[in-house]
Amino acid sequence: MDIKFSDFHIIPDFNSVHKEGIDDETYFGDKYKKFISNSRLRWIDPNDGGSPKLFKNPPKLTTASLTLGSIIHECVLQPESFYLAPKVGKPSAKLGMVFDEIEKLTKKNQLSDDIIRKAALKVDYYSKTVDAKINIIKEAFEKYIENKQKIVVEDNKTPRFLSDKDWEIATACINSLKENKIIQNTLFPKDCFEEPYKDIYCEDAFFMDFLVTYQDKHCARLPFKLKIDNWTIDDDSMIISLNDLKTTGHSTNQFMDGSFNHYHYYRQLGVYMSVLEAYLLKEQGLSTKTGWKFESNICAVETIPNYWSNCFKIPEEELHRGIVEFSELMKRVAGYEIFGYDTELNFV
Repeated sequence: MDIKFSDFHIIPDFNSVHKEGIDDETYFGDKYKKFISNSRLRWIDPNDGGSPKLFKNPPKLTTASLTLGSIIHECVLQPESFYLAPKVGKPSAKLGMVFDEIEKLTKKNQLSDDIIRKAALKVDYYSKTVDAKINIIKEAFEKYIENKQKIVVEDNKTPRFLSDKDWEIATACINSLKENKIIQNTLFPKDCFEEPYKDIYCEDAFFMDFLVTYQDKHCARLPFKLKIDNWTIDDDSMIISLNDLKTTGHSTNQFMDGSFNHYHYYRQLGVYMSVLEAYLLKEQGLSTKTGWKFESNICAVETIPNYWSNCFKIPEEELHRGIVEFSELMKRVAGYEIFGYDTELNFV
């Protein structure tokens, strides 16, 4: 079935935009499972290996590199709530992920062979021969837990644990980001009296619905969610900055020509900026029409030696490119929402 992009219109519902202070577990949990996100849109993009089936039931991606990036984010952006715990002998790669799964499963249950088996199968760790390794895993896990229990927890903070190898990387990345004055001034700006801005926000979750018309008829409502790493308001200069923290396994000198395009960061920031602008217009009346300027930056740090970090101001044309791409992908979602995910659609 041929279907025209031009027959669709994606209309932001500005009345629906709002902000919530929720943790990652809630944000990624069942309550918001049906919401569309920028990362989920990759699964509908045919140019990125996506399909209606993958979008409908996106795979859960859990890797050591994602965990490393998440912990670096927490320690840099929310140091009042999280800190990197000392080394405790946690293994790296998939065995470390098995330990994480075991900890989740043993919150309400005693450690057992069945729990170890379930954890290993979930992360595909020696799936076919796991029974022969259960005692080895159990012994190593119990030693790991014993080491964790010796850690003195800082008041009102949550310790984050990494493998010894990833601990070295995370420490180097965190130090690089903290020692980079441009990045610190971007994420945590200060006024002329060296006082922090009163409007510095980290890890805010935003929600906004998008209405869909097809051939001028209202057909669908698409709920969208996002989480902004960091954003600030400079009242004196009337500048609102949206800032995203990225970890990369490549040189930051190649970031804009490499990861920025490969992972469609221009789309992420374009959409995030649009939603943030809608929120600030609704809640505080701040907009370009009233003299405010909006800008976007990426603060990137290498997870390879020498762990250089860099700050990139994103041009307006890149944000616009992202919005155009976002609109096309949302039209694909709308098409399948209207005609069914089992329908073969040819978008033209």
